[in-house]
Amino acid sequence: MTTELRGLPREIVAGSGWHAFTYRAANTSGKVIASLSASMELWSWDRKNLENETTKYITVQWYNSGSRRWEPMPADYGYFAETRNLKPRAFAEASLRLKVGAKAPAGFGGAFQTGFFSDRSRTCGYSAGAYYYFDVLAAGSKPTTGEDSKATTTRPGRAVTTVVDKPAPKGGLSDLPATGELATTGSSSSTPLLLGVAGAAVVVGAGAVAVARRGRGSR
Repeated sequence: MTTELRGLPREIVAGSGWHAFTYRAANTSGKVIASLSASMELWSWDRKNLENETTKYITVQWYNSGSRRWEPMPADYGYFAETRNLKPRAFAEASLRLKVGAKAPAGFGGAFQTGFFSDRSRTCGYSAGAYYYFDVLAAGSKPTTGEDSKATTTRPGRAVTTVVDKPAPKGGLSDLPATGELATTGSSSSTPLLLGVAGAAVVVGAGAVAVARRGRGSR
């Protein structure tokens, strides 16, 4: 089971409007995935003052094909949709978009994605979570690159690792239907990593600022 973000810009200019990207969950196993709950969280900070969190200037939405409307990403650990009975080599995608308010200061941000899954034999866990970092440029600036943000995939056992409490989803999520099938020559660009649910934790690295934020109890 793999999950990833596709097309998130490496640089975003404040006040430049909506920027589209995609969340993809792919079944790279040989078994049917009974349920996959998609999760994506995002934060940003002022480059001149790291104590100044600027997430309030960012609006993130996902397109609910059932209701046919854009909806805000929930604050409940980022779980926003569920795909069911995902067959081997099938994938489900959700359209996402974000915009940064014109008053946002220059800074940087990070998005974290993962997916909580279970199969028909009641095996469950998390896909390999990954951070995607981006720069926020002040209003009126010109991007220096048209590149997309690259995944920083988490691994247990790295020199710098942190355990982040992330409870399993509570259910009642909107439906995210399967939308395609992986090519026979490859799969998702993410590397599969199945993490046990014991302790309801995801082992992540390189995201200490996000951990500190949650530790302060702010959302």
